[in-house]
Amino acid sequence: MPNLRYLLFLITVCTFSFSNAQIPNDDRVLLQGFYWEAAANNPDNWYNVINSLAADIGDMGVDMIWLPPPSDAGSLEGYLPRELNNFANNYGSLQDHISMLSSLNNNGVEPIADIVINHRVGNTNWVDFENPQWNTDAITSNDEVWSQPAYFNTYPRGANDTGTPYEAARDIDHTKNYVRESIKQFLNNLKAIGYKGWRYDFVHGFTPSYFTEYNNATNPTYTVGENFNSNKQVVQDWIDASQSNAFDFPTYFTLKSVVRDNNYSYLANNDQASGGIGWDPRNYTTFVENHDTPRYDTPNNVLNAGNVGQTYAYLLTHPGVPCIYWPHLFDWGETVQNQIKELINARKEAGIHSQSSLDIVTAQQGLYAATIQGDNYKVAMKMGPQDWSPQGANWEIITSGPNYAVWKEGTSQPPSNFTVYAYNLNTAYTWNEQQQATSGNWPGATMASDGDGWYKTEVPADCTNIIFSNNGNGQTEDLIACASQPYYYEGQFYATKPDNNSGQLTLYTQNKTHAYTWENNQPTSGQWPGVAMQSIGNGWYQTTLNGNDCTNIIFSNAGADQTTDLFGCASAPYYYNNQWNTSPPSDFSSTQRSSTSNMEAVLIYDQKTRSSRAIIQLLDNENDVSIFATNSSGRSSKVYQSKLSKGRHEIQLTLNKMKPDVYVILFDINGNKSISKLIKN
Repeated sequence: MPNLRYLLFLITVCTFSFSNAQIPNDDRVLLQGFYWEAAANNPDNWYNVINSLAADIGDMGVDMIWLPPPSDAGSLEGYLPRELNNFANNYGSLQDHISMLSSLNNNGVEPIADIVINHRVGNTNWVDFENPQWNTDAITSNDEVWSQPAYFNTYPRGANDTGTPYEAARDIDHTKNYVRESIKQFLNNLKAIGYKGWRYDFVHGFTPSYFTEYNNATNPTYTVGENFNSNKQVVQDWIDASQSNAFDFPTYFTLKSVVRDNNYSYLANNDQASGGIGWDPRNYTTFVENHDTPRYDTPNNVLNAGNVGQTYAYLLTHPGVPCIYWPHLFDWGETVQNQIKELINARKEAGIHSQSSLDIVTAQQGLYAATIQGDNYKVAMKMGPQDWSPQGANWEIITSGPNYAVWKEGTSQPPSNFTVYAYNLNTAYTWNEQQQATSGNWPGATMASDGDGWYKTEVPADCTNIIFSNNGNGQTEDLIACASQPYYYEGQFYATKPDNNSGQLTLYTQNKTHAYTWENNQPTSGQWPGVAMQSIGNGWYQTTLNGNDCTNIIFSNAGADQTTDLFGCASAPYYYNNQWNTSPPSDFSSTQRSSTSNMEAVLIYDQKTRSSRAIIQLLDNENDVSIFATNSSGRSSKVYQSKLSKGRHEIQLTLNKMKPDVYVILFDINGNKSISKLIKN
């Protein structure tokens, strides 16, 4: 029986004409089918994991999947390739590898191989290459191996490196004809077992024209190169020289900055998209995370399950070929998965592709909005905490989530009805242009509960006259509700449901004592310098505001040492190092025992049982006790409220519905407040 560690193919190699690796008007969606720890977390089994999900991946609308390096390697992750033509590796056996590829192809998902051909490691030492076998002249002449005493007198050697050196392995000399021919054979061997295209690793490692040669010899359905650089011109130059697609790192860095700073103006440059898709959308693949970025771009680790949806709203409605990161789709929870699935469907239904026309409506602090012309119909989208909806009555909202919404443009014939929502108002009275009631006599129809204080009912036409009340009491003024903004909350209509969890926004800063806030040029926390913030220890202060998820704010020390005009949001509530952050730094107040003049409180969290209790010692006879939990996004919820007498009380807190996060626990005793921190795993 043959040794399956080795796979040899006899392939007739034909010459193909390959002018560009990226097809025009490409409507495909790419999934990165792994993450850095995939092999470590699933030893020799990752191919089986993907195989088991192949049908689901296809059903979600994913057209291509970028798979990890396919060869035997000297590193767990596969990025130090050893035997190129040995397709058993740390992700699974050869049989598992081929079975996975077959399942993906049968479900309409094109496998894309991660091709690492800039460098290679030897089998038993630094320079012995097998399968394929190369001589030492396959190593560039300026590689660091030649400075090692053991190889001082080793010859022959290759030509100088034509790109960026790679110190962890031997740099391959692509000027050697026999090296290039064996690489072409390696790529065609991959095609023989089911791969359709290539993702090229570390593309600045050698001359771009060689990628053109490899593509011409293998005719892939898709290629994309990794040029980890925020400079758009650098990436575009490689695209032009290689005639291949590239990952849109400029868009990646821009999206991360938008989330970090709450500044959506970054997304536009002279009315065009600021990333690579603003120049050459046909040849860019957009993404918001990959296997490298959490390790190599740690200052931009700002995504979480609460804010990642808006970044995919951008990718999946905009030109370019969008790439989805495996953990976001499969590991970040059902809510995020459903958001991505709905956005994929929205892209497919509208007929959006890599070269769809983009019109940016606005890009400013707190808001980005654009329309995109698909082959089937136009869509509109918004990102950011500020409210916005497209102009006109014929827009239908098709999907939405935290800080994003997507609409489709309807026909001139409006829908027969739509659902309208109201907060803490349970009755709706509607009438038409002829002043005729359309929901029964006053006070109208009783609305159905939608949970958390919200009520809903179907109303006629795309827009309708409406009055909300509570069975005739506390009625609103005469309103006009439209399908594009169906949520009525505290006197205003919104396109998406406002987060009314507590009606409060808590913001934090260090070494500043006062906060001045305003909306529409009117102060919302008193005249300058605003309100005195509450000290929570270690030089940190917090202020809690009623109302919106975001606010204009200036921090100062009683008017001195003021910051610039800032825009703070619940999604990134911690201001330090001159920027907003989603999580606090290590010196954030972490004491678990808090006290004021009339009480002492201790918070105890059992990691094993995931149960929490508060022990409170009260010095007054009658005490109004409230306990609030504020997550890392700045959203607060009340977890306990009662009147307690003087003495010691042990309170069991119900936190089982709270997601894993870092929480600030606020004890409010008769208006006196103290802080603890809880890390829930």
